Amino acid sequence: MFINLLLMKDRCRAPLCFLAILNFKCETSSETNYRLHAQEIAGSLDLKKYDGIVCVSGDGILVEVVNGLLQRDDWDKAIKVPLGIIPAGTGNGMVQGLLHSAGEPFSMSNAVFAIIRGHRRALDVTSVVQGKTRFFSVMMLTWGLVADIDIESEKFRWMGSARIDFYSLLRAVNLRRYNGRILFVPAPGYEGFGDPVEQTISCKSNGATNAAEGDIPDVCNNETCTYSGPSTDDADLEWRSLKGPFVNVWISNIAFASEGVMIAPQAQFADGYLDAAIIKDCPWSVALGLLLRMKDGSYIESPYVEYFKVKALRIEPGLRVGSSTIGGIIDSDGEVLARGDRSQTKEEPEHLMAYGPPIQLMVDQGLATIFSPR
Repeated sequence: MFINLLLMKDRCRAPLCFLAILNFKCETSSETNYRLHAQEIAGSLDLKKYDGIVCVSGDGILVEVVNGLLQRDDWDKAIKVPLGIIPAGTGNGMVQGLLHSAGEPFSMSNAVFAIIRGHRRALDVTSVVQGKTRFFSVMMLTWGLVADIDIESEKFRWMGSARIDFYSLLRAVNLRRYNGRILFVPAPGYEGFGDPVEQTISCKSNGATNAAEGDIPDVCNNETCTYSGPSTDDADLEWRSLKGPFVNVWISNIAFASEGVMIAPQAQFADGYLDAAIIKDCPWSVALGLLLRMKDGSYIESPYVEYFKVKALRIEPGLRVGSSTIGGIIDSDGEVLARGDRSQTKEEPEHLMAYGPPIQLMVDQGLATIFSPR
């Protein structure tokens, strides 16, 4: 069990008491004290001792655990260990998605019972690759408006949950637009989105600076090899593209970003596709209206939104419209993946990826396993 000590203590106490009342046996309890701590722990656990791993946290700890499991030399067995999550964070999108898919309301007790019952379901894992750098996601990637709100509102954390609403209004009124291009391989039925791409683009990476050249090798150290990402035959892939400027690019594996935000109404946990919701250039008043309609997912009906499913996707991020130096934030599962504003990087640890070179996403269908209500 992973408990995020960076969360408020009273948030963690309730689910732990609930498990005790139900006589739930917890063999090992590990407390996370810093970023990527859960990833380190998951990478060294003796998994033969456990029937599953439960995270008492927000969505970020779950993502760290997945990355830790896939960086083991026995990743193929480790990633099949069932994962559970008891909501004790800010977003809790994974739990909301699981309960919503079963027709159950969001609550701490329903999340706990979903683990106790022991039902399991497959979960897609997305490889996010840029050259030799690789990150594994089970939730979402954002670039633009939503990423700006998610990351930049941290300086208003003293406001509590109201910080999101406050900063959403601020960013909508002072709307930013970003240049760039999105390339994608559409899922069946979505071939009409975007424009055809004439040049051949590969889904494979050889660890070079361009993620579209060569093959993805196993990541090996001496005699051990970690998960290298999905392999795809390029022969039948037909790429299409959308050009900016964009207000927001949202690529999701699940339906919900949080308890009250449905970003991808048609997303499935293990369909082998990512759902893309792209807000095109629009007036600030329209952007504000779209933010308000994200509660039930109806924002995707707007003519300013392109919503479609993809097998693979590449983001070629550009600079902010009107600026010759500043780009945007690319955020994966609540963590900064790349930042285009170099003036802000001094306050953060070194980013996983660079802003500018293409970042590629590919899905490995049903690779992970998660406890589910049914």
